Amino acid sequence: MPRAALPALCLLLAACGRAPAPPPAAPAAAPTAAASDASATRLTPPAPDAETAWRLPGRFGPLTPQSELEARYGKANLREELTDGAEGIGRRRALVLYPDDPARRLELVLDADNPDAPIQELRVATPGARWHDAGGVRVGLPLRALVALNGAPVSFYGLGWDYGGTVQDWHGGRLANAEGGPLFRRVVLGPRPGLPPRALPQGDGLFRSDDPRWPGLDEALVVVEFAISWPEEGH
Repeated sequence: MPRAALPALCLLLAACGRAPAPPPAAPAAAPTAAASDASATRLTPPAPDAETAWRLPGRFGPLTPQSELEARYGKANLREELTDGAEGIGRRRALVLYPDDPARRLELVLDADNPDAPIQELRVATPGARWHDAGGVRVGLPLRALVALNGAPVSFYGLGWDYGGTVQDWHGGRLANAEGGPLFRRVVLGPRPGLPPRALPQGDGLFRSDDPRWPGLDEALVVVEFAISWPEEGH
C-alpha cells in the first residue's frame, strides 16, 4: 500500500470505532387536560350545597361583630332597621341582611341591653325565603309537614293577637327545644296565602294540631315566621 494512503486509512478506522451519538431528548409532554382538571379539582374546595348555605344558625353567633358581617356579605347588603316586637317589647333594632331581597332577607335582631352580645335573634319572616334551620323548618312549611318533622303533634296559640300562632308545645317531638340547650327555636303559624275565608282558631287559648274540631287545619296553617336565639346560659 502506498505510504501516502496510511493516514487516511487510520482516520477511517478511528471513525468506525467511535460510538454513535445519542439521539436528542424528546421535549417534555405538556400536561393533559384531564391532569389539569384533576389538579384544579384538588386545589379548589367544593362549594357548599344549597341546604348548607342557607341553614341557620350557620356561621352566625351572638357575638358576631358587624365588621365581620360587612366583610363577609358586603356593607351594601346590610341595613339597620326598626322591626316590630311583640306586646310589651315595642320596636327593636335589627341589622337586616339583604333587606330588599325577600328570598335572602334575614333579620339579626340586636340586644339593646347587652352591647357585648349584639345579636339576640335570627328571624326569617318573608314568603319564599331560602333560609331554614337544621330541623327543616322554613317559612311556607304547612302545619302537616311541621308535625311530620316533629314526629308529634304541636300546640299553638290561636290567631289574631301579638303571640297568635306561636307554637308553645312540641309534645316531646324532635323539634322540641332541649332544656338548657345552646339554641332556642321559635315558630309562628298563620293562614296559608290565598286561603279562602274559613274559621281558624282565634285568641290566646292553646290549640292542638290534631284537634278533630278543626278539620283541614294541617293544610290551612303554614309557618309564617321562625327564629333562632341563644338563651342566656348559652352565651
